[in-house]
Amino acid sequence: MKLLVPVDVIIDSREDSKHPEFREAFTREGLKTAVRELPVGDFLIMAPEGKRSILVERKTVDDLANSIRDNRIWEQSKLLLEEARRDGHQPLILLEGYLGTLEKYRGWKIQSILRVLDTLIFEMGIPVLNTPGKDATIAWIISKAKSLGRTEEKRIYRMRVEKKPMDIQERILYVAESIIGPVLARKLLARFKTLKNLANASKHELLSVEGIGEKRAEEIYLLFNTPWSSNEDGVE
Repeated sequence: MKLLVPVDVIIDSREDSKHPEFREAFTREGLKTAVRELPVGDFLIMAPEGKRSILVERKTVDDLANSIRDNRIWEQSKLLLEEARRDGHQPLILLEGYLGTLEKYRGWKIQSILRVLDTLIFEMGIPVLNTPGKDATIAWIISKAKSLGRTEEKRIYRMRVEKKPMDIQERILYVAESIIGPVLARKLLARFKTLKNLANASKHELLSVEGIGEKRAEEIYLLFNTPWSSNEDGVE
């Protein structure tokens, strides 16, 4: 299905089902909204021709912490960046809440969190905007949507029905990034050339790569050399 009239904001249908207050607030403030299943992201703030619409991934600080812990942050961010580039949008990670809570309640070092944000901004080129909470997020989206011009001037969003499959080089990088993140993945592939060589690398060889310390080398080595067993092993 296609949108045949311009709107100010597209809301992802999954986000809308969980947080209908966004759509309600946008409507109260006079924004024309539509709910669709976006391939990536939670909001698409539409712009007129000649300007870039903004593809927004909304994360609370807890969402950020969980994605860092599970190492999903790099895959999620790469998909956001690829989707934005494909359609000419500006990607944006909108981080909601106070980062200090992760240090206070989870015991995380604030410099470690900031290094992740540093990588997103400077290495991947994805801006990160921090708001104090949901109300501020809503207020910013409304303000930004209005600043981009009148509704009738904005581009019409057309749904794509299929994504271009990754080529072999993109798939190699995708696998490496899922293991180590986007920055070190490129350094490891530059050093070892193939995923097979990377999997067969010794801890000493891994340590020869800039940015790989003892702990990270141990993690990578164990990932490729630890036998897998299912939960059912040994259970009759």
